Amino acid sequence: MKLQSALLASAALLAAASGARAADAIVAVEPQTTNNYVEACDAFGKGYFYIPGTETCLDIGGYVRFQVETQDNNGWDVYSKGQLDIQAKTDTELGALTSRIALNAYAYSDGTSDNVEISQAYLGLGGFQAGYFKTYWDEDLTGEVDRLSGNTKMTEIRYGFIGSGFFGGLAVDALTPDMVGIKTADPDTAKIGVAGRIGMAMGGINAKLDVGYDTFNEEAGLRAMSDFAMGPGSLELAALYNTGANAYSETWDLNDGNDYYGYTEWAVAGGYRMNVTDKLTITPQVQYSKLKTDNALSGLDSDPDLWSGGVYFEYQVVDNLWAKLNVQYTDYNSTLKNDGKNNWDGYFRLERDF
Repeated sequence: MKLQSALLASAALLAAASGARAADAIVAVEPQTTNNYVEACDAFGKGYFYIPGTETCLDIGGYVRFQVETQDNNGWDVYSKGQLDIQAKTDTELGALTSRIALNAYAYSDGTSDNVEISQAYLGLGGFQAGYFKTYWDEDLTGEVDRLSGNTKMTEIRYGFIGSGFFGGLAVDALTPDMVGIKTADPDTAKIGVAGRIGMAMGGINAKLDVGYDTFNEEAGLRAMSDFAMGPGSLELAALYNTGANAYSETWDLNDGNDYYGYTEWAVAGGYRMNVTDKLTITPQVQYSKLKTDNALSGLDSDPDLWSGGVYFEYQVVDNLWAKLNVQYTDYNSTLKNDGKNNWDGYFRLERDF
């Protein structure tokens, strides 16, 4: 009995030991998991996300465009354009620290005009910004029929504020020689411009006044723009006045001369942006411009004028995909244009935003 009991006890111990080893062999260690997703950043609006491991928020946007166009009765062209727009923002004790770079890439049907260019590149802290901008003068009425500005992209330093329905800004611009009409003298010397804006937005009314002063030509441009919510859309109005040819006014020269010989002295424009359906918007628009010339340079007996009008169609095919059609007509003063008194221009555009 003692021997039998000993054998049974030994067998039980071996079985227990074997069971323990078997249990040890099938125990799985829980793997360490990490977050492989990007965290949304709500501090600066829709579309921003945190750069992993930082407090910086990033937004990546842009568009891809296909366009068929005709200009100045000179046939037609086809091109594709892509824009990549990247913004980075970080909240600091002095306000939002911002940087932005937007790149445009063009591919034309003739294959000879393909290029990549910087559309904007600037940094900012709070209301202070410095870099290469689309300036205040880049904004026009809906439809691209109006002609209410000269140079609209500049390197500048500016400060802006927004509060209680009012906004404003002041900028110091670096004007290139070509902007101020210099063709030969001091080609590498930047000139100075000063620009400002004040405006309001409240109760369905938006209004703004832009001012630009060209210190080289000692001339200024003033432009007022507004839109009013009205019926199924909005009424847009604008007025422009230039004291003389300057970097902010629309100008032209004669036979690549060394100075301006003409500019838009004053102009008025208006249009109505009508929301026909949730997807279709139609904007008819018209503008009248009085031009001023240096008769000694231009050879004209009197100052010419012109008027233009057109219609702009926007149709949202699906979310973020648009089909756009722009048709416009310009009637020139007979003394201004030797090859005819009118022009038909327009384009058809497909654009996918992201």
